[in-house]
Amino acid sequence: MMQNLAEVLATLDGVRKEDFKGNDLDRLQLIDTIKKLLGRVETQEERLYDIIWIQPHVFAALETLLDLGLWGKWTAIDGVSKSVDELCNLCTQKCDPNLLRRLLRLLASVHIIAESHEDHYELTSVSLGDVWKWIPTQASHWTPACANIPLFLAKTGYKDPQDAQNTNYIDFCPGNVDFFGKCMADPAFQDSFSAFMEGWARYKVPWAAFYDTGSLVSGADLGNGGVLCVDVGGHHGIDLTSLLKKHPNIPDGSLVLQDLPEVIKGTNDLSPKIKAMPHDMFQPQPVKGIS
Repeated sequence: MMQNLAEVLATLDGVRKEDFKGNDLDRLQLIDTIKKLLGRVETQEERLYDIIWIQPHVFAALETLLDLGLWGKWTAIDGVSKSVDELCNLCTQKCDPNLLRRLLRLLASVHIIAESHEDHYELTSVSLGDVWKWIPTQASHWTPACANIPLFLAKTGYKDPQDAQNTNYIDFCPGNVDFFGKCMADPAFQDSFSAFMEGWARYKVPWAAFYDTGSLVSGADLGNGGVLCVDVGGHHGIDLTSLLKKHPNIPDGSLVLQDLPEVIKGTNDLSPKIKAMPHDMFQPQPVKGIS
């Protein structure tokens, strides 16, 4: 195998996601194989170095560039190659050019951005678009929650968490509120979570694309205001919208979107055919008699 290593490397180096022409199964199989390969060829030290050193610093660099306002400005001009000084001028906060240079070099080393030529950087397919809006949710929710897990499990005697009022999230969160309580207390926490959920929903396959929704719709009696589907905790109505696109003749009001009032307020692009209803999923369900 090693005699043909140069040929194998050249083949792999030429692979692009566009080569799969929308065939996600093959693309994901390749990704899984590559990850298994890394597990076989990386040393233990290399793997742990990536987990405990590289990844935390990469996130810190990403969050700093977001705080500097660079991501939004850079993506607005399609991530074209810019010098460090030019990128400094794009920032909405004053930043030392050498500090920015160090952050950019780190991100280029892990292929999130690319160094087009010396001291010039450009965005890649990984960093273009609005996926940078996902960054705040890690700082708001996931990082502090994950850091607290070992402490919480030790405190509870390593029992499988079963009590909704005694969770790791409540344990670390100031004021001992749960996830939804934290989102309700500060719109920034809700906004960060919403940005993540919107982006993830665009990536995943819509449920109406693989589920037999035809039999679901055809078997429902919706003539007298009957409700076909209630999406509990449905965020901004992405799943109901995908169903409506597939079946545009579903009567008005037959699709109900439920979420917290703070979330429902953000449903600006929701079809008027979908009824938005503020509701706490932990309270009794107000919609009865679904067809």
